[in-house]
Amino acid sequence: MRYFILCVAVCVHVGQSDVPNVSRWDVFSTKTLYRWAHDTTVPNPNSNYVINYNNGTCRAAHVNMVIRHGARFPTKGSIEDVHELVEKLKRNKRFDLYPEIDSWVSPYHADLESMLNSEGVLEQSALGQRTYTRYQRLFDSNGDSASFVSTNKQRTKASANSFYNGAYNTSGECLIRETECVNPLKKPLPSLIIDDHRLRYYDSCESFESETLNNKTNMAEFSNYETTADFINVIQSIKSNLGINESVGLNADDVYTLYDLCAYDQYTLNPNMPPVWCRLLSDAQREVLEYGQDIETWYENMYSQPINSVVACPLVRSMFEHLEASMNDLWNYYQTIRDDRYKAAVFQFAHSETVATLMAALGLYKDTRPLLATNRAAMTNRLFKTSTLLPYSSNLAFVLYACDVNRNDVNSTRVFLLQLFVNERVVRIPGCSTDACPFEVVRQRYAGLINNCNIKDICDDDENDTSGASTIFINLTGGAFVFFLGSIIIIL
Repeated sequence: MRYFILCVAVCVHVGQSDVPNVSRWDVFSTKTLYRWAHDTTVPNPNSNYVINYNNGTCRAAHVNMVIRHGARFPTKGSIEDVHELVEKLKRNKRFDLYPEIDSWVSPYHADLESMLNSEGVLEQSALGQRTYTRYQRLFDSNGDSASFVSTNKQRTKASANSFYNGAYNTSGECLIRETECVNPLKKPLPSLIIDDHRLRYYDSCESFESETLNNKTNMAEFSNYETTADFINVIQSIKSNLGINESVGLNADDVYTLYDLCAYDQYTLNPNMPPVWCRLLSDAQREVLEYGQDIETWYENMYSQPINSVVACPLVRSMFEHLEASMNDLWNYYQTIRDDRYKAAVFQFAHSETVATLMAALGLYKDTRPLLATNRAAMTNRLFKTSTLLPYSSNLAFVLYACDVNRNDVNSTRVFLLQLFVNERVVRIPGCSTDACPFEVVRQRYAGLINNCNIKDICDDDENDTSGASTIFINLTGGAFVFFLGSIIIIL
């Protein structure tokens, strides 16, 4: 009789744990799939190719795009954390609760660490298709001049290849050239350029590391958040759901690993119902963890330190060099432009840190107050939200438009406009009064970054030399940010 009662108890718990309680998937910070956070409907052909300005017609002449890699397998460190956490939960949970944990077999192995997965391939291919479709006339005329640049990581190189396949209707490894490429249109294949200096500038920047990532004072808010009532309640809820004894320690790292594992299993295994890890966290609790991740990224990459707003200057300078090379009053943008400097597009594949520090350099998504351990409720409608801004395949693009010249006026010069797109939506460039902004206005706004980008001076870690970096004024409550860093003056 006792055996029968135990069986009933087990059956009840299994049934309860199988009830999905995930209504939102767009809250997984940088582990969010692009399609969870953004509309991926295929646009109409040439939907962004033409815009109107002062009763004239302007046509896209150049697309300069920075793209985070697609969804990937966990890193080596994350895989180790996942395996350690699962073993910890198996040892300490009540045996009759969530039996799926006991039978869970890890799909994450060292030979797959950090590699682009099938979801990431689809993300990038679809993004490439949508991008080509929006500017189809530009690419049909000048697409052979597009340039592809990547960091020296498998996930970014594979992302570039998948994006190219989606854009140009090819398949196989057309950019990487390690296997056969199926090229139905017989277009000439570009070479994939590897440039870590342009796209992973933060790796070799010791000042960036010391002032942000390794600065305990800078990262104090992230640490403090783990001691708040909201965060502690999440830990207690997980322990209660699993029947874990109070004496067993479950720390913040464990909770964040569980949060990530929910996303990993969902997009890796594509289960019929949310993975068990997801069912240990409510929607509200996932938002608590999302804010913690936002705090971490904000202090690491955004507006916590002056260097965060200038470290991306090599990338900003490169983008504007390509934009300026695409401006010429005599060129005919309806036909192939034969000029060695001209590129119809430059597609650059990098990482979340790249996109985030680029946003900081451009002065985007700056809330009127910093993210603090104690102000989550007040920041519910914050501008900076990693799940929305920095999911897998997040992207930022400057599009240059060439406007028709007045052919009856021999002194008339062509007008060039810039539009900024973040995750495929138009975003007003800071300092501009309209979405389409005259190029020279934008160029002047970022002149300090473009003209005075000496990354060696910016990243100099000589503690005895204080002439290169000093903060004059930082207003975290709204208004102006003025940074003196090396020879660069930034007003945001």
